[in-house]
Amino acid sequence: MGAVLVKPQTTIQILRCFSLGRYTARVVDGRLKTKGPQPLDGPLPASIKARHDELVAFLEEWAGGVWPPAEGSGLREVEEFVGCRLATALEIVEAAQRRAA
Repeated sequence: MGAVLVKPQTTIQILRCFSLGRYTARVVDGRLKTKGPQPLDGPLPASIKARHDELVAFLEEWAGGVWPPAEGSGLREVEEFVGCRLATALEIVEAAQRRAA
C-alpha cells in the first residue's frame, strides 16, 4: 500500500486551531513563536512549518503580528465593520483572498 499524503492545513485552518486550542502566537524577527496549554500535537506542527512564511505574512498583514489579533488590526476592523465574531471575519478574509487569487 502507498503512503497517504496529507496536505498541510491552510493558514486560516491553522489560526482556527490556535483559537480552538487556546494558543497564542506572535511574530518575532520574522519567526513565529507560539504558546499554549500544551505542546502542539498532530499534523498542526507540520502544517505550521510548511506554511511558516504565509502564516507570518498573514499575521503581520491582518492581525498586527499576533494571535489572537491585536485591536485595530485588519481582522478586528472586519469584525467591527460587519458586526461579526472572529471566526466569521476569518471566513470573510479567506473568501476575499480566494477570490483575488
